[in-house]
Amino acid sequence: MPRYYFNLRRAHLQLLDRNGESCASLGEAIEYGVVAVLDLIAEEGRFRNWTTWALEIEDENRLHVVTLPFSLVLKADGRRKD
Repeated sequence: MPRYYFNLRRAHLQLLDRNGESCASLGEAIEYGVVAVLDLIAEEGRFRNWTTWALEIEDENRLHVVTLPFSLVLKADGRRKD
């Protein structure tokens, strides 16, 4: 299974995922990323300003494949709860 890396970014700050996770596909990696973002927000607090944060997913070659802005994840999560 391919390995994907889930890096956090806010402006010029980047927190690199050194271990990655094995996912069957890019779709599964995106789902994993969404859950990771929601878990982080739940742990760290909903009242922090998350709008400037993003989760950047890289493939096993450490090439960028997709960016998940926290604001987009929160908006989609809000629609599911309505």
